[in-house]
Amino acid sequence: MNFDRNTVIGLGLMILLVIGFSWYNTPSPEEQKQMRESDSLARAEETKRMRYEDSLRLANQKMQTIPDSLLKDSAYMAMQNKSNQDRYGIFASSASGKEQRIEMLNNKMRLVFSTRGGMIREVKLLDGHVRYWDKQPVLLWDDTLSYMGLNFQYPGVGSFQTNQFVFEPSSDRVDATKQTQELVMRMRTLDPAKYLELIYEITPDDYAVKCKINWVGMGDVIASSGSPVKFEWNIAGLANEKGIAAERSKSSVYFKPVNNDRDYLSESKSDQKKSEDALQWVAFKQDYFTAGVIAEQQFAQGTEMMVVVPEEKDYAHNKYYNVVAPLAMNGSSTAMRFYFGPNDYKILSAQPAEDFDRIIDYGWSIIGMVNKYLVRPLFWFLSSFIGSFGLIILIVTLVIKTVLFPVTWKNFLSSAKMRVLKPEMDEINKKYENKDAVEKQQATMALYRQTGVNPFAGCIPVLIQMPILYAMFRFFPAEIVLRGKSFLWADDLAAYDSIFNLGFDIPFYGSHVSGFTLLMCASTFVYTRMSMGAQPQMTQQPGMPNMKVMMNLFTFMMVFFFNSMPSGLSMYYFTANVISIGQMWVIKNYIIDEDAIRAKIEANKKKPKKQGGFAKRLEEMQKAQQDRLNQQRSKLKK
Repeated sequence: MNFDRNTVIGLGLMILLVIGFSWYNTPSPEEQKQMRESDSLARAEETKRMRYEDSLRLANQKMQTIPDSLLKDSAYMAMQNKSNQDRYGIFASSASGKEQRIEMLNNKMRLVFSTRGGMIREVKLLDGHVRYWDKQPVLLWDDTLSYMGLNFQYPGVGSFQTNQFVFEPSSDRVDATKQTQELVMRMRTLDPAKYLELIYEITPDDYAVKCKINWVGMGDVIASSGSPVKFEWNIAGLANEKGIAAERSKSSVYFKPVNNDRDYLSESKSDQKKSEDALQWVAFKQDYFTAGVIAEQQFAQGTEMMVVVPEEKDYAHNKYYNVVAPLAMNGSSTAMRFYFGPNDYKILSAQPAEDFDRIIDYGWSIIGMVNKYLVRPLFWFLSSFIGSFGLIILIVTLVIKTVLFPVTWKNFLSSAKMRVLKPEMDEINKKYENKDAVEKQQATMALYRQTGVNPFAGCIPVLIQMPILYAMFRFFPAEIVLRGKSFLWADDLAAYDSIFNLGFDIPFYGSHVSGFTLLMCASTFVYTRMSMGAQPQMTQQPGMPNMKVMMNLFTFMMVFFFNSMPSGLSMYYFTANVISIGQMWVIKNYIIDEDAIRAKIEANKKKPKKQGGFAKRLEEMQKAQQDRLNQQRSKLKK
């Protein structure tokens, strides 16, 4: 392999491109400062909340250590009630009490509520979804670094969080495995006719929980405060997948403005946003699972959202998520719907929220349509009667390559025609060597017109195949149906496979060796060599790098890029390459007859085709360009 000056320049440009891309994606000093401030704010708020929770626990402990005789002492109780009433006003009766945990479960999940605040503290999925590393049920979050509650103001008393108060539950445990059940949490006041009521409803086979918020007897007072009731939700998402870096790269806050398309915060860095539009829903997407909240109507304007990337050494959490959403009240009540479940298209699309299924990012425009209406239905159809998803990938690849075979045939036919024309192209290159490039281009186009060969015919098949190629690149990292499915040595087709653990980390590569990635890159190398051999060997233009070296370098770079990608994706590309190699061999040896193509080209020379509109306009443009050059030369001679 000869590395001439042009090749070295080409390699240098590719290296600069990689460096430039890394530099471009590096946050600016202002962005880094903002990220640090966001992290600091998040940590400060979390520390504040933890201290507050600690103080509550200490208060409860002290209450438990107070002798019964003192609790029965009327003077002490009067003093305690007076203190609570001064601080909490009408809510004093709910300001103290022992925290209790309430379990609510159905066939899909187990939820843990706390009477301290009356809201959900923990969600565990039960429907066969397990964590990769210990095979225990997927835990979306726990209450160690999390908070869910309502922030509100009461005129003349102050601002409060529901976590400051103890709610009375309607039951100690709610079992909805057989029929729809409700859990009522009630925060009482000094006036029996006034209370805050949270009603949760869960059905046996749903990942959703309905929540209705009623300010009984207090709706007008709460509304007159001038500040909306805000729903605040912070969670530290727990790692459930193989490879924390890959899990974080597909986790973020997704949201849907009422009058705009679905949007999301950055998946690659810490990010925050305050929406000026009213939102319909907000979701904390954690790779293959989501914890989301859907407003019955819509949230009020001014919803604040944040996603924070933990430190690299934090292997327990994928990301930290936050939303503060003003509630749009309907009189004295409002309603929400929580979703805690897998990023399964069928399940998400069944939720009563527009674009909720677009939490799964299948890709933009035509890429998303190919995945949504072609690839995904084909996978689900095959999975209804084939148990091995490795076999399904093989069949899907074969189907796609078969459908695209006419396009592949057109591409090879175009290459064969160009090979037949190569002797005449060489004569033109020799004739116009060191002469006017425009005249050489005109002579080349005239040859194409005379022989009926379209030089752009090989580009069209490539453009047609590109959406399919990229669609699969987006499909495999997004489709939960492959999660946990094994094939050959790959224990999870939705994550990377490993045939050897290095024991140390290589930058941009990792600490493992992916077998399917190696097979894919080897097949890519063979396919590239065969396809370049099938192309006409044109004379290398001055200043252009050696294409063979460039393609070999590209194949080598794929080893690094795909090593941590889902093994199902590498398996698909490997299978596609093997099929393409077989198609190429069959076409070259049994279908394409270059002698027949040459005879047809010679016949076309005797009866040249009528010049098409595009070709005619192109030739006119070349002639006009040539006339301008001739005029400039004439002026220079004068």
